[in-house]
Amino acid sequence: MRTVAWIGVMALVLLLATSASAEQGKIGLGAKIGYHNFIRYSQVDDPDNDGVLEDGEIDYAIDSGAFNGVTVETDFEYAFSPHFTLGGALQWYGTSVAVDSIAERCRVKGDYTISVTNITITPRFVLPLAFVRLYTGAGLGLYWRIVNTDFTIYGQDATTSQSNTDSGATIGYHAMLGAEIPVLDWLGVVLEDRFAFAHFKGSDPTTDLDDADYGGNSAFLGARFHF
Repeated sequence: MRTVAWIGVMALVLLLATSASAEQGKIGLGAKIGYHNFIRYSQVDDPDNDGVLEDGEIDYAIDSGAFNGVTVETDFEYAFSPHFTLGGALQWYGTSVAVDSIAERCRVKGDYTISVTNITITPRFVLPLAFVRLYTGAGLGLYWRIVNTDFTIYGQDATTSQSNTDSGATIGYHAMLGAEIPVLDWLGVVLEDRFAFAHFKGSDPTTDLDDADYGGNSAFLGARFHF
């Protein structure tokens, strides 16, 4: 009896999947807005607590969580079958944070701005049901980072100003989960979550003390149009 019941359930799932995918176009274009959380770092790692950063000690004057904020994305997908699609996306996230901290016995005040743009490619495995398309995937991306700093440094002997713009690119990788709820034959509401790693080398190539990861977690709500 249980075997018959399981066969019936599987047949129903396949029937729902077939009916859900029958009327959907192969090409999808999406627009999403969401919230991005950066990978968290310890704010200060100065084990001997002497106020000076020796080799092996890191000072993140700003908790990386302070840069969390809005992200926007547009995406493209092509359905090779009801159960497999290849997707691409263009995403941006970033924000500006006011700085007021102590570093190497000096007070530092100013603004620290981060902007990250990435282009990603993601093969997706899809489970199309009657009222929702569930999908998951993993892929690679090209990440472009711009960091602007504008500081005033109050030292023991003098006060100086310092402005700098640093940019660079790296290859990152990600994994994601999503759900698309059909509203019309050509339109769906998208819920999606993606976690990415995008490691950037610091200004000193001989050490990894000033390396940072500009990936993190992005949660999206949006719409996808099918053609």
